[in-house]
Amino acid sequence: MSFLKYNTEELVGRFEDRRDVKNLAGKYVMSLLLKKEPTLLGDLWSAREDISLGVNNGYYAGRKALEDYYASIDAATRKKAQVLKQVFPEDLGEYSDEKLYGRGPMEIRSLDNAIIEIADDGETAKGFFYVFGLVTDISQRGAVSNWVLGSICFDFIRENGIWKIWHVLYLEDVDTPAGQKWGDPKAIEAFPKMPEFAAMAGTELAQPNQPAKLRELYSGSRPFAKLPRVPEPYDTFENTFSYGAESQEALR
Repeated sequence: MSFLKYNTEELVGRFEDRRDVKNLAGKYVMSLLLKKEPTLLGDLWSAREDISLGVNNGYYAGRKALEDYYASIDAATRKKAQVLKQVFPEDLGEYSDEKLYGRGPMEIRSLDNAIIEIADDGETAKGFFYVFGLVTDISQRGAVSNWVLGSICFDFIRENGIWKIWHVLYLEDVDTPAGQKWGDPKAIEAFPKMPEFAAMAGTELAQPNQPAKLRELYSGSRPFAKLPRVPEPYDTFENTFSYGAESQEALR
């Protein structure tokens, strides 16, 4: 698509749109790091009902599914903090629940290799990023840090002049403990369950309401797997593919 079709003012607007949606993607992963799940949906997501989040084992499709998902993360975050308080009373015993919130988990997901397209009509945009991360979580095995590699894709939509997240497709290739073989599905067994963290049993997140095998984690036996489709120049959303739950065009 040639820039010659846009005048200077329009070009400036499109560069600003690119900056804004790239920043929105950054705010999304930063919100995960800062454990802002209780407010993330209202702060960054579209007000539409057809929002969705796709992960390796399916889609959270619709506002209710995402509300339940973020609520389950919030509940798990609170429980992890309380367990840590019990395990380390000398360090955390005097902390209020508010001050404790977010202790333990640390989700660093760096976004790289950005590919961004703004629709000709300026009403939607698409973004593709590769993810390199280090995610520490609290479970019955205590604190374990995992290397995380994958891709995250966004459909953005402009609402009342402000860019919002419409669809997210976050697919991991690697999610394995640091220091272990990336393709070993039993790598977590190198970290035995610890009796002081037994209270973490039964802390489960809400599962996708549209289960599907969207991507298999890397292993020596996994067949070659293409990355999701990268954004392509387009005029309106009706004439491009979606990263949402309504279709799996992005995975073909």
